[in-house]
Order: sequence, then C-alpha cells, then structure tokens
Amino acid sequence: MATHVEIFLRPLVARSTQSVVGEVSALAGVPLPREPGYEDEAYAGVCDDIVVELFAGHGYEDDDDMPFGSHPFMLRFRSLSRDVDAAQVFLKKVYADLAKTGHYSLFATYDLQYRLDLG
Repeated sequence: MATHVEIFLRPLVARSTQSVVGEVSALAGVPLPREPGYEDEAYAGVCDDIVVELFAGHGYEDDDDMPFGSHPFMLRFRSLSRDVDAAQVFLKKVYADLAKTGHYSLFATYDLQYRLDLG
C-alpha cells in the first residue's frame, strides 16, 4: 500500500529555487529547511504526523499522462503513522492554495503510480 502522495509543480515564469521553497513553505505552514542528508536537493519539515518534502530536480521521466519531466519540483507528503488519508488531506489543501496563486502548473499523484483528480 502506498505511503505517500505527491504534487509536481512547474513555475509558469522563471523563479529561483529559494523563491519556490519560500512560497511552498508559507502555503503549507511548515518551515522547509535544506536537508543535506538527501541525495537530491531537498527541503523538509514536519507538521504533526505529516512529513513534507520538497525536491528541486527529482529525476522522474514522463509516464503516460504524468508529465514528470516538465515539472521539476516534487512536493511529497507522507504520514509517519502511514495514514495516507491524512497525507492526502494535507496535499489537497496545499494543492488548492498553490493553484490559487496562479504561479504554477500542477498535478498530483498517489505513490507516483496514479494521477489524482483534484479538479
């Protein structure tokens, strides 16, 4: 069973990584400091039971209807207690807030396998 859900995002105009990290952190309500322990450039924080991880340059290639390659930022939500429903609730709120900004092209996935329809 999947233990995480993701939002893939692409800024619609050129932006620095730090600008994206700052906006995502503010909208998620979670400080996202740089995490040097990750292999990729990553920023992570925890809100209650949910770990929020933002990867700048994730390395995934396009797959069917999921344009991973054109969306360089991956925002992953995972529950420490493996409560995927709680992670999805958090994802939906952040997705809606990101969409409202008009700054990004977005899509969401469940365990990198299925595209989530968030309207």
